[in-house]
Amino acid sequence: MDQLPTPHNNLFRLAMTNPSTARSLVEIAFPGKVVRTLKMDTLRIEPESFVDSDLREKYSDLLLSIQLSEESRNSGNNGPDSNRVWVYFLIEHKSESDPLTVLQLLSYVIRIWEKCVREGRELCPILPLVVYHGEAGWTAPRSIQELIGAPEELADYQVRFGLPLLDLGQMSDEDIQGTPILQSILQLLKYGRSRKLPSKLLEIVRLLSAGGSSDDEISVFIQAIGVYVMAVNRDITIEDMNRVVASVFPTQIEPGSLADRLLKQGREEGRLEGRDEGRREGIEKGIEKGIEKGIEEGIEKGILVGKIHALQELLGDDLLSIKEVSAASLDSLRQRLELLRQRMRQR
Repeated sequence: MDQLPTPHNNLFRLAMTNPSTARSLVEIAFPGKVVRTLKMDTLRIEPESFVDSDLREKYSDLLLSIQLSEESRNSGNNGPDSNRVWVYFLIEHKSESDPLTVLQLLSYVIRIWEKCVREGRELCPILPLVVYHGEAGWTAPRSIQELIGAPEELADYQVRFGLPLLDLGQMSDEDIQGTPILQSILQLLKYGRSRKLPSKLLEIVRLLSAGGSSDDEISVFIQAIGVYVMAVNRDITIEDMNRVVASVFPTQIEPGSLADRLLKQGREEGRLEGRDEGRREGIEKGIEKGIEKGIEEGIEKGILVGKIHALQELLGDDLLSIKEVSAASLDSLRQRLELLRQRMRQR
């Protein structure tokens, strides 16, 4: 998860490693007549990646494969290897529609077919999908015909390729279906940067408890959600996140978890900073008042450092050292955090 370029991709791909979640996405994204041609219990995640290195900062592909149903194989003109259909997912995580998405997706489809040819396999059908969670509705072309805009007289000579779209920002919460984990992740993507997230977070986390997942699996998703929320939303604090989690899963904040580590880090920074600040303030205002102020500022500093470290891990930066933390002021840490958030929003 930590090798991917953005928190959106990290969260989405983590969810898709769960076979039932990936299957659920296929079932809600495509019409019933399409799903009925697929043998859903054969779905698997493919390790191949077809995104160019210079595009990896913006896009992350997810490739699934699945067998055609027996009836579908018998009804079509299929070669020996065409009993597997590739289901290809590209998550669009920018806040605005990208006008070239359909072209990029077509290039990845071509690359998959070229790989089939190199390996001596039959060409297979491919189902593309874009999951989009920008706040504004999708306005970019959804077909090559729309992108090129050729005259009608030339239409028969053009490539016909279109993409289905899940525009989460334009869907109501009730319309976002699937397994509880899928609903939770898609709603989190929908509201990730929104000021509505604080009021939605409890409902989103509660969805995790509705799917019968194991404690270990729930713990992984709680930690992933914590990292995601802290990376992309400025209206929720670590304490807010922990309160929500504790209200839904009272036993899930366990020793060593992300929440536990961040809280301990904040408290330890607070204790150390409080001690030092207390000594300095004590000279003029008294030891007791100085320690109280130092603890408050120290806790804030610890929380800031926890957020900075999380963003640095996601961006692949070197983490702030203890020496740098000790020398930094609260204002300088706030400025550093805001710069990291700006970089994350630009991804």
